[in-house]
Amino acid sequence: MNLSMPEEQELIYHIDGSDRICAVGADWAEFALANDGTAALPEKVLGRSLWDFIEDANVRELYRQIVLRVRSGYPAQFEYRCDAPEWRRRFRMTIRAGKDGTVEFLSQLIRAEPRPRVDMLDVKATRSEQWVSVCGWCQKVALPDQSWVPVEEAAPHLGLLAEEALPKLTHGICPPCHLDMLTQLVPTDELPGHSPESDMSSVSDPMPDQGCLTSNHDEP
Repeated sequence: MNLSMPEEQELIYHIDGSDRICAVGADWAEFALANDGTAALPEKVLGRSLWDFIEDANVRELYRQIVLRVRSGYPAQFEYRCDAPEWRRRFRMTIRAGKDGTVEFLSQLIRAEPRPRVDMLDVKATRSEQWVSVCGWCQKVALPDQSWVPVEEAAPHLGLLAEEALPKLTHGICPPCHLDMLTQLVPTDELPGHSPESDMSSVSDPMPDQGCLTSNHDEP
């Protein structure tokens, strides 16, 4: 069974105090190549700002808040989907502070299941000049009427069944996932018995239907 990422594999990257990517884990290059993410190879990302990879304003501000909170002593943890064309894949992201302002981002595959192929997620597919936003947490796709549908159902809604070229993908966040993540950032410092170590929060995405290493993904 080829998931393009063995279950024991961990994806790790670190940013320094200036938010530049300063290190990646041992499995990084292997996963990037397996998922056709040559733009995410170590030599392409090291030394660059984390924010170069996050185009969506809501996602960028959300991650800025998470990084600020983590550096204040509160680790974060949440789940997200990062699918392959023939696989639904769910990951757990853990974000922890290190020394001298560094921050570690650790992603672990926690569940994968096969499903009919979704060509929209194939990074080798021919692309048009049209852009479509995909939620980086639940993999729903934004429609022109501002509703969101599961990626498996997006093609007919977007009128793509007879199209030779598929739209380019940009990763954002849908309103329910955005609300869930913002809820996790509510300060809990004054709660009785609270400590930073107890604040490893976890958010559940609206499953079934959250951040991949491909040229179409906006974060490393």
